[in-house]
Amino acid sequence: MLAGDFSCSGATLMTQNRLPLTLRALLATAVGLLSLGTVPAASALNTSGVATAAITTAAEPVEDVSVSIRQSASFLGAGATMAITVTIENGTDAMVPDGTLSLESNDRPLTSRTALSEWLDLSSTSKTEHTVAAVPIPALEPGGSYTATPIEVSPESLALPATRGTYPLDAVFSSAETVVEARDTIVYSPDPAATPLGVAVVMPLTAPATTAGLLTADALAFYTSPTGVLTKQLDGVIDRPVALGIDPMLIASIRALGNQAPASAVGWLDRLSRATNETFPLQYADADPSVQSQAGIPALLSPTSLLYGLNSENFAGDVPEDDGTTDGDAPPEGTETPSPTPTPDERPLPSLAELTEWNYTTSGVVWPADNTVMATDLPVFAASGATSTIVSSSNVVSSESYTPGAAATIGDAAVIVSDSAASLALRNAATAISTDAQQDALADLAAQLMVVGSERGAPQRNLVLTLDRGWPPTSARLSEALSALATLPGVVTTSLNLASTSAPSAVTVTDMAQDAARTSAATRLSAREAEIASFATVLDDPTLLTGRERAEVLALLSISWRDNLTEWTDAVTAHDEQTTATLASVSITATTQINMVSNQTSLPFSVRNDFNLPVTVVLQASTSSLKLSVDSAVTQTIPANSRETVRVPVQARLGNGDVSVRVQLYSPQNALVGGSVHVPVSVRADWEGIGATLIGVLIGGLFLGGLIRTIRKRRPKADPSPAESVND
Repeated sequence: MLAGDFSCSGATLMTQNRLPLTLRALLATAVGLLSLGTVPAASALNTSGVATAAITTAAEPVEDVSVSIRQSASFLGAGATMAITVTIENGTDAMVPDGTLSLESNDRPLTSRTALSEWLDLSSTSKTEHTVAAVPIPALEPGGSYTATPIEVSPESLALPATRGTYPLDAVFSSAETVVEARDTIVYSPDPAATPLGVAVVMPLTAPATTAGLLTADALAFYTSPTGVLTKQLDGVIDRPVALGIDPMLIASIRALGNQAPASAVGWLDRLSRATNETFPLQYADADPSVQSQAGIPALLSPTSLLYGLNSENFAGDVPEDDGTTDGDAPPEGTETPSPTPTPDERPLPSLAELTEWNYTTSGVVWPADNTVMATDLPVFAASGATSTIVSSSNVVSSESYTPGAAATIGDAAVIVSDSAASLALRNAATAISTDAQQDALADLAAQLMVVGSERGAPQRNLVLTLDRGWPPTSARLSEALSALATLPGVVTTSLNLASTSAPSAVTVTDMAQDAARTSAATRLSAREAEIASFATVLDDPTLLTGRERAEVLALLSISWRDNLTEWTDAVTAHDEQTTATLASVSITATTQINMVSNQTSLPFSVRNDFNLPVTVVLQASTSSLKLSVDSAVTQTIPANSRETVRVPVQARLGNGDVSVRVQLYSPQNALVGGSVHVPVSVRADWEGIGATLIGVLIGGLFLGGLIRTIRKRRPKADPSPAESVND
């Protein structure tokens, strides 16, 4: 964390808790004095500067009783007034007796982040010295609350000097059984012409997390509707001094739909193209840069192809107008003959560069999630083309006694340090669900910036405030927050370019590693993508698969998923299962024993393709037995979602017997596809000779028998004997 910097966990800088025992005793006596009329009752102001008296008794605390402070304005100017509203809530099951609320201030400003942090820490011994008002509070029913009549305060009633700054404000509720305190600050600016603090604002322009690398038409129509998240974001910042980090997936998704893109999405993209804001590209799908680096990926990932998401029918349109010549006219002398205009069906699909092209004002900015950067990440970012990295001030430390400006260096790497505490206050103001909540956040923001601007020994600086990956409830809230920021005392809006190119200070990274589960998942996603890349070589155009895989991996690494770990884990698991199914979609099916009864033949093997595109595979068979020789591998194309028989020529060599043939599929680029299969083959090659001999013998016997029969039929009959003649 930067020297003097700190972070807030709530919506406001106000802090509340039980008082230490000695302070409770002091306040108990003060309450007694107040009840005697020393301090005006109700909302009357005490402008005489009466100090709290010494006290000797203590009240017993009651759990779950709280005090909250609300200011009617972000700051107090010279001669102005402000209403302070204090609410006491009884969160217990018991009655809280009536008591007194004391509103107190101090005449010494907080001049450093350290002093501000100590004041808001109730365990510290910091205290106020001026009582502004004392208000009687009636007994509180269990679960009840009481809001005191707003107390009007002025610089005089607060005993503020003629010095601009952030001053302590304290509210203490005391009753017979409890003493509860809430600490806040009030910003006083009597001199509007004071040297201003430059403030630049950066906002990411992103869609909700998805598992797909391209948004669907329905999703885009929803997000760019009048109440959609993209519309809210753009409406709140367009043409304002806010630098926009744009997710290239938004641009590519709209363009990839061609003439089927929703009209609202096309209009949104057109408005963005005409905006005067500074712009720079985020990682595609706003993929988290630091989780990629910490997962061991040597360079940040980027899309390789989006061809898988394009439909040629969506890009068929009217033939472009000709060059002005009529049919039959020759082009003017000295000009080239124009190429034939493509017909709608011949219109080429847009390339990846055309889908993602944008006229950014700045490039080379890497923006990881807050508090996720390690020193080892910066070389990876630089190797990926980064010229600067936005890093939260709570992720770095400075040796300066004051808050450094946005421009900084970490070794040889240039970084843009965003102020974490002021950024949190701005985010709370932009996402507030009520006017009161927004006002509280703006008061916090004013206090933070006034303290930075008042730090002793600090030069004039520019700060950078960042909005997070969330979305405002309405564009009006975002717009109001930015407008209020521009009117805060001692603040002037500036550009990201100016803030980042100011004289840099040296800071050091406080290593903050990504969650181990995210890093492990990113490592596996990268490894499985390599498997898909190998498998994809069975396709005529591997990018139809590898492009989809890369885009989906980037989407799963989106920073927006960090807020929903359970659903993200489910999404990563589902993607892993899908990858497994894809890798297993092409394989050799189980084959029963093959009987080989001739010296030469082709063994049949069945190849299954359950993928939705045709694949080309090389089937190789091998055996270690001398009884069989495999002549060559066979290359064959298998149609999508079908099975084909691939025949491999083989030849019997020595003897007969059972042989195991190992069969393996490869891509044409020699990448393994699926697992190998061992097929039993029974070699009985001599059966062919025996069978031929038997058939030859049979045929020869039949021929000889027929010949003898024919000869016997043609032989002449012999003369009768004398005995036969006598008898006749």
